[in-house]
Amino acid sequence: MVHRGSLAAEVEAQGYFEPEEPFDVRVRPKVYSGEMTIKAIAPNASHVKKGDVLLEIDPATIDKQLAASENEVAAAHAALTRAETDVKIEQEQEDLALKMQTEATQRAEDEVKWFKDVDGPDILLEADEGLKNVKANVDDQQDELDELKKMYKSDDLTTDTADIVVKRAVRNLDNLKIALKIATEHTDKVKSVVYPARKQQVLEAAKQSEQQLAAIKSAQAQSKVLHVTGIVTATANTKAADEHLADLKADKEKLTIVAPADGVVLYGQFTGGAFQNSDERSLRSGEHIAAQQVVMSFYTPGKLRLHLDLPESKFFAIHPGLAATIVPVAYPESKIEGTCDHSAAIDVSTQQGPQYNLTISCRNVDAKLVPGMRANVHVHPADSQIAILVPKSAVADGHVWLKTEDGVERKDVVIGKADDKQVEIQKGLNEGDEILVEAQK
Repeated sequence: MVHRGSLAAEVEAQGYFEPEEPFDVRVRPKVYSGEMTIKAIAPNASHVKKGDVLLEIDPATIDKQLAASENEVAAAHAALTRAETDVKIEQEQEDLALKMQTEATQRAEDEVKWFKDVDGPDILLEADEGLKNVKANVDDQQDELDELKKMYKSDDLTTDTADIVVKRAVRNLDNLKIALKIATEHTDKVKSVVYPARKQQVLEAAKQSEQQLAAIKSAQAQSKVLHVTGIVTATANTKAADEHLADLKADKEKLTIVAPADGVVLYGQFTGGAFQNSDERSLRSGEHIAAQQVVMSFYTPGKLRLHLDLPESKFFAIHPGLAATIVPVAYPESKIEGTCDHSAAIDVSTQQGPQYNLTISCRNVDAKLVPGMRANVHVHPADSQIAILVPKSAVADGHVWLKTEDGVERKDVVIGKADDKQVEIQKGLNEGDEILVEAQK
């Protein structure tokens, strides 16, 4: 018979104490990767004061790396300075070369224009005028010879004088005709060979200068990229060297770890309720440790909380704020009052099945209790409201089997809290309904 009643889930369990604010003593270098040899270490289970050295690593190896890193920094800065200076000098040289070639190209272009407008026409004009003058001399000499012949027909001069003068004029005329022939051939050569060659020379010189200017511009464009790349690379190398040195210096500071407050140190890493890697023989002066290795755990006496691993049935029967009584196994006379904390409902697979982590904040914890000690816990039930209850055995996979006039009908239900015997039905049944005590499979 479905009935109303109160359901109070009491939880009995066992857990272990853990630090409220644990501080793992470990060396966490950022770039240092050398060996780490213990130089000094606080004794196991010793009480320390705030600022006391808990762990000190021998700095000999990192000092060597620091010296090497400082040299790398100096070299990187020198390389950057040299790169910047080289770029400046090369830029000045390139600017001068570009200016000179630009001016040379302009002169070559001016030569082409000057040849077309002045030199070229003058060459042709000079050749034509030279030939014209020679022709005129030949004509003049011919006229003079003709006049001499007329003059020496008179009786005023002797025959010998006439012969001499006429022969001289004839010889001059012959020489002038030879000169005319040479002048004519020279003019033809100037027009057909010299002028075209000179013109081609001027044009090719201008083209060659133009190509040289384009080549310089292309080379300088590529050089500019290399300059920028070189400076960027040198700057990046310098920055990396500076950062590496700064990180090494910071890592050296990390090689000495001091107590953050007054408290106690225990060798090893506290996990799962026990200390791992806590052999004192491996944690003494001269021994080596690894980076990130938890060497010891620091805690403040009296600042402990209780850790529980609970099955689903117990974990979800507890909500934050419930009071709990804690009885240490080693000191059963020392009862501690606690309060259940809010814990994420995340299951962890174990050999016992899924377990959920729950922590209980403790008040007035005896200083003689240390992390890892076990304790029994009784979580007080919350004030329960009257609810519709059925036997736990009557529910399977969210169903019950309701008795009706026609027989048995499967009924979907929404369940709530439960204890070892009963389960709350939040939806699907009414008080007075008759159901099968044993769920049907």
